[in-house]
Amino acid sequence: MRFLDRHLPTHPHRLVAVAALLSTVLGLIFVFVRAPHPFGWLGIDHYHDLALTLASGRGFPTTDVPWGYALFVAAFYRVFGPHPWIPLVAQVLLNATIPVMLFALVRPAFGERVAAWAAVLTGVFSFNTVYASTLAADSPCTVAFLASLLLFARGLTTGRLRDFAASGLLAGVAPQMRPNLILYPIVLAAVARLFSPAALRRRAGLAVYLAVAAAALVPWTVRNWRLTGDVLPTSSHGGIQLWYGTLQTGRYLKSRAMNPRSVFDAPAFDYTSLDNRALLLTAAAPCMPADARAAVRYWTDRDPTPRLTDALPTERAGDVAFALPGQPLRTAIYYYLETIRAGAPSHIVPTPPAGASDPFVFFVDDRHLADLDRHGDLLDPFDIIRALRFTAWHELADRTSGRDVRELASLLLDPDDRTWPSRRIVAKLRADEKEAALELADGSRFAVPHRWSGLITDVSATDGLAATLCHMHRTWSSLGPASRVNVPLDDNCLVLERVVMNDVFYRAEPHMMRRYTARARDNIRRDPAAFALASLYRFGRVFVVEGSSDPHTAQQFAGSRTTYALATVGSVAYLALGIAGIILARRRQMSVWLLVTPILYVPSTICFVLTNQRYSVTAQPFLFAFAAVAVVACVTRLTSVIPATKPRENRKDR
Repeated sequence: MRFLDRHLPTHPHRLVAVAALLSTVLGLIFVFVRAPHPFGWLGIDHYHDLALTLASGRGFPTTDVPWGYALFVAAFYRVFGPHPWIPLVAQVLLNATIPVMLFALVRPAFGERVAAWAAVLTGVFSFNTVYASTLAADSPCTVAFLASLLLFARGLTTGRLRDFAASGLLAGVAPQMRPNLILYPIVLAAVARLFSPAALRRRAGLAVYLAVAAAALVPWTVRNWRLTGDVLPTSSHGGIQLWYGTLQTGRYLKSRAMNPRSVFDAPAFDYTSLDNRALLLTAAAPCMPADARAAVRYWTDRDPTPRLTDALPTERAGDVAFALPGQPLRTAIYYYLETIRAGAPSHIVPTPPAGASDPFVFFVDDRHLADLDRHGDLLDPFDIIRALRFTAWHELADRTSGRDVRELASLLLDPDDRTWPSRRIVAKLRADEKEAALELADGSRFAVPHRWSGLITDVSATDGLAATLCHMHRTWSSLGPASRVNVPLDDNCLVLERVVMNDVFYRAEPHMMRRYTARARDNIRRDPAAFALASLYRFGRVFVVEGSSDPHTAQQFAGSRTTYALATVGSVAYLALGIAGIILARRRQMSVWLLVTPILYVPSTICFVLTNQRYSVTAQPFLFAFAAVAVVACVTRLTSVIPATKPRENRKDR
């Protein structure tokens, strides 16, 4: 260490080049030999498939992730073919620029010695180098983010508008890889106005920076608006991430999968919260004859007149699709499909087989946790709740009054008595003044509190049949004799399969965002203190790798225990050094605002959602900069305490 430090003042640029070279060598080893992660070249975020779709000229098939990184990979696939190692090598080379850019960013404020140490630490220990060996957005995003900050700092020094414009462009690109960075330009501009005297003189530059950053988001935002009708400047994935974050609280801080409230992940009904937007119905017709065509017949509780809609052209053979008019909120839609075969007379086969006597039921409603079945068309979890409350406390139960809750549970879970003998699914029924509970045959438990707000999330259910009760539903008509229609063998190819409404991504994903956000708000409302404490814990935890033997919590792979242990030690060490460096820099009255801002911003924008250390690598280079401050202070102290070794005298000269 002392040898390295003696060469820093005289050869800083040479050491920065060595740091970049070490980053490249390590990255290539991780790509072509072995990486300390289990993801392989293709990663776990489906970017390979998304890039293949874009490279083939088809549209981007999701709003769940922004398109920035997929476009990056697709550009290589379009030119060189679908060879993942090519974009991986490219991002390894891009990642090697991080030590160089960090040196240039740190040197003006902290000096060449600290800047060179920061470059060396980043080149050797950066976790971005690990993630550069898999198809993941982390490393390219860090490159764009750091380059943007370097250009911003240069703009403050020179006042050149082109520096601010280039910085804004990269700041607008970064959220297309990491959505939580979308507000960073606004935060950085505000912090600069507060702490940088130069920023007060660069008002035009700051305006250009913000305008270009906003403009970079326009194409993606407009595309999402045209597809979904919602303003989505980044992605629709935030809802489910927030839901997962609210599950990791209290005693379940380390594992959301163990939280019993995770049973409410699935909805209790088929519905959409997207009102007045065309409803897109799809079904599979794997063996439909060439002389047959499909149609859908539908009506609503607002307009009981049945209407017929023919199928739309589709690109995929064996699929049929329909578009139904959009409906206002709190509308129930009833529909069934018809396969019509030409002939004299024409032959019509409905799906479901009972047709109008047993139609599909779909709701347009934004009451995500309430009973949407206003007309009692379905046997659903709310019917079980009402029947259980009637049995326990003689509370009026509407259509289920007088029905045995054990019978209803059996009808819902096993209507044909194929698995359990009749009425034996419920093993016990217990009730007191606080709650009523069903103990089911598999040992699971479905409990309803006496004080019930009408929400499904008031229920307490454990894994198994009880959890299934929370999201299972059937039409009452499907349980009656009218639905028992036998389809002739010759008509099997006229029965449609996998009938789903609004399953296309630009309908399903925005609705799921709303649904998960509603569930997350419900969790927060029930225990806001626990959620606040969990978020505070994750604020610091996001910088630390924390392994686990639980497959629901952490990836399990060969050598994972050792890998996680080493990563934990390394991440704790650099975090501790970084914090020490921040304290030292402030005591020496160094200008730290530019580097501290991303360190605080990144955990602030993700601590309330599901997080792990990977989400913090964008801010890791800046922690290395402060770690370098601490390292240089330690080396200086050691050098002053331990004098350099003098050369031994030559005996012949004595």
